[in-house]
Amino acid sequence: MSDTTNALDVSPLEKKKLRAHGIKVKEMHRHSVAELQALLGVSKIRAMELYALSEFQSLPSIGIRFAHDMIAMGYYSLRDIKGRDGAKLTDQFEQHLGAWADPCQEDQFRLIVHYAQHPTVHRNWWDFTAERKAFREKHGYPANRPTQPWFELPRYQAPNQVDASLETTKKDLAAKLKRSVAFMKKNLDDKITLAQLADSANLSSYHYLRCFKSVYEVTPMQYLTHMRLKKASQLLRNTAHPVADVAVRSGFDNESSFIRLYKKEFQITPAVFRKKAGTKK
Repeated sequence: MSDTTNALDVSPLEKKKLRAHGIKVKEMHRHSVAELQALLGVSKIRAMELYALSEFQSLPSIGIRFAHDMIAMGYYSLRDIKGRDGAKLTDQFEQHLGAWADPCQEDQFRLIVHYAQHPTVHRNWWDFTAERKAFREKHGYPANRPTQPWFELPRYQAPNQVDASLETTKKDLAAKLKRSVAFMKKNLDDKITLAQLADSANLSSYHYLRCFKSVYEVTPMQYLTHMRLKKASQLLRNTAHPVADVAVRSGFDNESSFIRLYKKEFQITPAVFRKKAGTKK
């Protein structure tokens, strides 16, 4: 899914030109496509891509892979999404992919449609899970839905993303990385170090860090933080625990760092999220 940094696919030269004009990479979408084209000296389609990557990833819980999927389907801005239907976008994506997608993908499509319509009303992709389930139970899927599952495609298979020459080595490393993710989930509330994660994968810290990032596109600690923030959002929505208690129950050292990270990830404070979600205070 999404990550805590959502690194954009910007070339070193493009970054240099952005800095020269005082533009932050994550704020490219605050400038028009025409401006980006002129300032960076790129083609119109490249300017459209950069705008799309920036705008889509400005939304909470949307990562680089999903942003690329939107572009591959021909959508380059939230304006292109406005008025569309999340379920139909999912059906379109599955036809484009040639396989049925992870259900969470539909939750993300519903999220992005929501923000195109209601840019100031905060939501996360998991807020649309119940809506998606109810819709599919009632309406099902199109008759021409692909039969191959998404996880059988090369792009989603971890061994194909691991930097190793031998196939047996790739599969072994992929299995080790999955064990470390399972360790994260099991010990989410505890303090976890990079060394502990590497040990759970039976790899050196250096090798583990490099392999993990090649597969999951973020560092292990960024991945862990995202998992903790997701849990925190669920606690904020479904319980009356004080924010400080939510922070501890989600594995954060203290309330201030939790609030800072939460706002960085979701562009909203935990307290405001709870208020907008209409949960207990």
